[in-house]
Amino acid sequence: MAILLDQICDAEVDAVLLSVARIDLYKRRWRGVAQDGTEVAVALSEAAKDGQYLCGADRVFLISQNPEDVLVIPMPQEAEMAAKIGWYLGNRHIPIEVRADEMLMENFPTLEDSLTRIGISYHLRQDVLRCRPHSADHRH
Repeated sequence: MAILLDQICDAEVDAVLLSVARIDLYKRRWRGVAQDGTEVAVALSEAAKDGQYLCGADRVFLISQNPEDVLVIPMPQEAEMAAKIGWYLGNRHIPIEVRADEMLMENFPTLEDSLTRIGISYHLRQDVLRCRPHSADHRH
């Protein structure tokens, strides 16, 4: 039987690691298995985030978002390339994470093909992608 985790808390004492896929962190309700083998059922009023603590049944679990395959575009130095990248990613409505020297996004096959075709440099790696889903903040 799974432990119900229904609140985000600040407690750090004896927290058990709970690895979670990014896509599950978008949800308020999901199931998982902690590092110690404990099955958990999460039911929150708002979606949890990487690094937060979840509490329930006198236990504390630390959320650790799983790394995934990401596509990385180095931050361009030239204004023309920056505009091209912004236009392309914006037109495709691709959620991205912007860091100081790079942009990360979920990798999917057609994205690699089109970036190569239009001349935008990129590389692939495993990383934790912290961006919101497309529909979270989207308006026209």
